[in-house]
Formats: sequence, structure tokens, C-alpha cells
Amino acid sequence: MDNVDMMAEQITDLIRRARADETTPTERVQLLAEAIGLTVDPLHQLELMMLVADTAGRAAHDAAGRALRGEGRSRSRAATWAEIGGAAGLSKDTAFRQFHGGDALSWSPAARGVRQAVRRPATGEAR
Repeated sequence: MDNVDMMAEQITDLIRRARADETTPTERVQLLAEAIGLTVDPLHQLELMMLVADTAGRAAHDAAGRALRGEGRSRSRAATWAEIGGAAGLSKDTAFRQFHGGDALSWSPAARGVRQAVRRPATGEAR
């Protein structure tokens, strides 16, 4: 068996392990990323990159859910939407909408936890 066959077998094994039911979303991303590094064919790389993108989104959703439940956090403290948004580089409102698949867009801002700042006139300023 030559190197190419061994690489193809290793790539196939990584993809098989990534698709296994017992594999966590984060492990799936890692396994698929490893397979991309071994793949020579650009079209196969593209296929795997699209799988990684989809899987990474699912893994991020899973991680946000675990953070909301306080799993793996100090004193099992549940994360806030502001903390989740900060970790993802998003606003808390955008993180909330992403987590709920956009369904939350029909909710009122108050129901989503968004508070509108009301500007009060300064002392002596006309209303």
C-alpha cells in the first residue's frame, strides 16, 4: 500500500469518526479540520470545508447552550447573553437571535432582554 492509499484511508476514517453519533460537535470540527489538512484534491477540500462550516455553527450553538446551563463554568454559573455575545464577537441581541434561529425577531425588544436607553434632557435644556 502506498502513501496515497494510506492518506485516503486515513481521511475516510476521520470523516467516519466525525459522523459517528457519539462524537461531540467540537470533536467533529477537529476531525474534519484534520481531514482537510490531509486532503490534496481542492474539490474534496472544499467539500470538507463546507462540512466544517456547518459543523462549527452547530458546535457554537451547542457551546452556547452549555454556557447558558452553566456547564463547565466556575460555580456552574449560567452565562448571560452579553457574555455569550462577547465571546462570539457579537452583540447580545445578535447572539440571542442566532441561538434561536432568528425566531426571536418577532419578539418585542423587552422580551429579548433589550433595554432602550431613553435620553433625558440635561438640566436647563429645552424639551
